[in-house]
Amino acid sequence: MKAIIIGSNSFYGSHFTKLLLDKKFRLIGISRSKIKKRYQLPFDKNSKNFRFFKLDLNTDLLKIIKLVKKFKPNYIINFSSQSMVHESWKNPEDWFLTNSYSIPSFYGYLNKIENKFRLVHISTPEVYGNTKGVVLEDENFNPTTPYAISRVVADYFLKNLHKEFGFDFVATRAANIYGEFQDLYRIIPKTIYSILNKKKLFLHGGGGSVRSFIHIKDVCDATYKIMVKKNNSGEFYHISSNKYISIKNLIKLICKIYSYNFNKLVINSKDRIGKDKFYKLNSSKVKKIRWKATISLENGIKKTGNWLIKNNKKFKKKELTYLHKK
Repeated sequence: MKAIIIGSNSFYGSHFTKLLLDKKFRLIGISRSKIKKRYQLPFDKNSKNFRFFKLDLNTDLLKIIKLVKKFKPNYIINFSSQSMVHESWKNPEDWFLTNSYSIPSFYGYLNKIENKFRLVHISTPEVYGNTKGVVLEDENFNPTTPYAISRVVADYFLKNLHKEFGFDFVATRAANIYGEFQDLYRIIPKTIYSILNKKKLFLHGGGGSVRSFIHIKDVCDATYKIMVKKNNSGEFYHISSNKYISIKNLIKLICKIYSYNFNKLVINSKDRIGKDKFYKLNSSKVKKIRWKATISLENGIKKTGNWLIKNNKKFKKKELTYLHKK
């Protein structure tokens, strides 16, 4: 089997690349940045079944389409997006360019290709906004940030491509993903790194936001089962655990695991603008295809911590902060 992974450098994308390589897929990986160093990647970038191309959907769209036509994959999995929520307020035009223009344009071109393949579209629960209860996949959208608004367009466009042309796709919306090889500016690795290096951690808005955290391995296992399932074209799937925790209690849990004083770690700060307080995803649909989360939050934190401890001296200060790329 052959697949093209758009965003193979990303956290989710790189782990899914590893999963497919383990299953003996022939892969093309595409990202706009040069391929990461080995300690930042879960897969072997020198694998004989993997080829990497540094291409950007915003500027190299036609080159990517040409590559698709030549390679003739069975699957195309798109992990790419401008994805930081808070920072989308600063330069919203960049988020709309990538998420609302380039990605839908990419899908429009794919719809015109004659050879058959399946697209796997990675969406986000941010499109629902701040929810009052548990939501299903057909919940009305209520986006509250430029990032969330920008992600709505591709979701709607795919639904219409499927309705009018029978375009074959499936899509996922996963809860808060974490695990080994995640960027250090994300809350779980950042907390562990701060403890290991005795640095302070800003707790935005008192840490009252509630989230479900799910380990990357569980998410990739679900994504693969969704990808290869028959007779589900045009379907969206939630991937989430049924356990929820506030950010404050999450940090307290990490402090407990590493025997660190919570009050010495955190500095309270004002909350981020437009931040959703809470959303809960009903994942009963994906569970019908024999999937369930298998890694507990505590064990997942320990796995992440082991990776951080092993590579602690390799990380640089700039990796602790999100750096925006146009």
